[in-house]
Amino acid sequence: MSEREGVLRRAPLIYALSVLRFSTVLLMPKLIPVIQHAIRHAMPEFFQLAKSPVLGMPQSSEPNSWAFLDRDLQYSCVLANDHLILQSIAYLHFDRHAELFKACVEAVQSATDGLDVIGMGMRYVDKVEPPLGESLRDYLPEALLPLENLGIAKLGTQPGKPPLGVSTTTYHFDPQFLHIRCWRQPGMWVPDDVVDLAMVFEIARQARAGGQRFTQNTLAFSQVSPAGALLDTDAFWPLPVPERLATEEIVSRLRHLHTMANTAFRNVATEHAFNVWNG
Repeated sequence: MSEREGVLRRAPLIYALSVLRFSTVLLMPKLIPVIQHAIRHAMPEFFQLAKSPVLGMPQSSEPNSWAFLDRDLQYSCVLANDHLILQSIAYLHFDRHAELFKACVEAVQSATDGLDVIGMGMRYVDKVEPPLGESLRDYLPEALLPLENLGIAKLGTQPGKPPLGVSTTTYHFDPQFLHIRCWRQPGMWVPDDVVDLAMVFEIARQARAGGQRFTQNTLAFSQVSPAGALLDTDAFWPLPVPERLATEEIVSRLRHLHTMANTAFRNVATEHAFNVWNG
């Protein structure tokens, strides 16, 4: 039996994020200096983000979110009027992640006199790249992979290729739910819905490099190959009614979501996968 506990020596994890959603705080833009001062010991890098222009609408120069990053540009806290996200491209232990998350949440709680929480989540993205001679079936269960049907594959005029797309399984609990997705799309580097968030790391790296163009080897993320896929494990806890929660309670619930997502990952991947990742 392979070892499925503890830190994997060759872990496929490329991206982790936790999210706290809360009722809109219209005063947030005026509170950013106070919040930045409270967390700059851990996240001294800072820049503002403006909304992308919508077709037919005038572009606003006003920032709609703010990004705080650590010195190594490996952790980022993105704050908006109605959510806080802590993301990492160098996640190793939940305790370290939870420590930073707690510091960010506490800074916002203190500045706003409390948040009315409407949901929170913990999400992990693993990049599964089988070496030559192996396939995704050696690493992930076939039920999780996009449907591969020989009859459908023969419909085209060219030889059939592996099917692309996303396969999703959702487990509903009370009140939490867990999404397990397999993204098979060559060229993808993170799931579509978090591209803008993940770009924070690329923007920060380019700003530090003085705008110098990066090669594929110096980017924060690399693209999925035609043989690979992204395993996306997403645990979320919605609150039907906004609730004032203390920071300790928020972190406690996040830990529960981490346990859900981590347990799912360690039960989904195959025996062979863990033998390789522990190698």
